[in-house]
Amino acid sequence: MILKSAALLSLITGLSLATAHARTWTDTTGRKIEADIVRVEGEQVVLQFKGKEVKLALSKLSEDDRKFVVEWKETAPETPAAAPAGALTLCGTALTAGGTVTTVQEPLSAATLKKFAKADAKPTQLKIAIALPAGFDPAKPQHVMWVSAPINNEGERKSGNIGAMGGYAEAATQAGWVIIAADTDQGNARLEDNQRSEGGDLAVHKQAIEALVKAWPAAKTWKYACCGFSGGAKASFYRVGQLLDSDLAVTGLFLGGCNQDLTNSAREESGLRKSGLKKIRVYISNGKTDDISTVAHATSVKDSVEAQGYGEAKLEVFEGGHSMNRENFVSAMAWFKEAPAK
Repeated sequence: MILKSAALLSLITGLSLATAHARTWTDTTGRKIEADIVRVEGEQVVLQFKGKEVKLALSKLSEDDRKFVVEWKETAPETPAAAPAGALTLCGTALTAGGTVTTVQEPLSAATLKKFAKADAKPTQLKIAIALPAGFDPAKPQHVMWVSAPINNEGERKSGNIGAMGGYAEAATQAGWVIIAADTDQGNARLEDNQRSEGGDLAVHKQAIEALVKAWPAAKTWKYACCGFSGGAKASFYRVGQLLDSDLAVTGLFLGGCNQDLTNSAREESGLRKSGLKKIRVYISNGKTDDISTVAHATSVKDSVEAQGYGEAKLEVFEGGHSMNRENFVSAMAWFKEAPAK
């Protein structure tokens, strides 16, 4: 039902505080609210305000807002059909438990888009790849592995974190873990050598976390770990900071072929507090003949994370070079599921 002008006035004057992800909307009398656009239904725009959907008549909005709605509608994806009752869904897309990787997407929020205002890339969509273990029940406690990918060139940036899912998904879901990676429609929100895009990476992952919690509220209480190989391992330090920034419980960090501890950089970017590290176990996996991340590098990383205040750190050296070791990854997941580090 379209809100009458009196209702709109009440909404604007009585609920003027900004929402978490918002655009400023102005009515024909000049009054303002801040809310996210959700969809357009005929001559109404549906906004997300204070966690609730409200419908406003387009005729009650300013000319600039009506123009914005028209432009947004041209670029927004079609609203997905409602999923069958009881189906597992994320961002409106049905998922299948049992290890299948599914990629879903939703429009980037106004708050996230603002973080790309000065960036060369102009993404419009959040993309999430996720795989669920057999028997997954979102109402029960879960362990979630968050994947980060290296960015050594533009091709790897476009492939994104989602491009690295294949190296982890099967092992993770077989071990009973949910596994997830997030990007934009233009690839990784970070730049080469893990440089951030004016805070875009933090905003993208914050929106991905919110999408997860919106689909499954219990996700706020699940246990999380992060993983990556080489440059992806270094990016995982930022991922830990982002998860902790969203008040999630992080219990593990898997670093494959990692030659540098980026905890301090992650702290600068996300406000990571040292107290948040003490329950995190760090598993470092390194090839004996690796000449990119040498055993000496890995030993230095272990010493460094211990000095940073992480709960526990373990270094496993395997026969081989600069490569991902599945056996070590499986061992790390089992270790992360044990009792929290003291």
